[in-house]
Amino acid sequence: MKIRHPIPFAAVASVAWLLCAAQAVTGAGGSLVICPFRLATGHHCPGCGMGRAVVAAMRGDWLASFQLHPLGIPLLAIWTAWLAAEAVKAARSGAKTRSVL
Repeated sequence: MKIRHPIPFAAVASVAWLLCAAQAVTGAGGSLVICPFRLATGHHCPGCGMGRAVVAAMRGDWLASFQLHPLGIPLLAIWTAWLAAEAVKAARSGAKTRSVL
């Protein structure tokens, strides 16, 4: 089966960012475990620490974020900057197409 319109990576990354932000604001999803490693062993994997570090950084809890995973804050900064750059690029390309029509 051929996919006619693949979902852009930026769209998937934006949804993931928004879900992390929603968890940071509401605290929801704290008991939801989807990590296969954690489900199998009961221990947090490095990826779990990264996800929790990003959410803690979004809450402004920098120390907890760093303790959970030292790269959580840099990842959030790069992720946010990349999404902002993609949004600006999309807005500019949309403006160019609208001016041609």
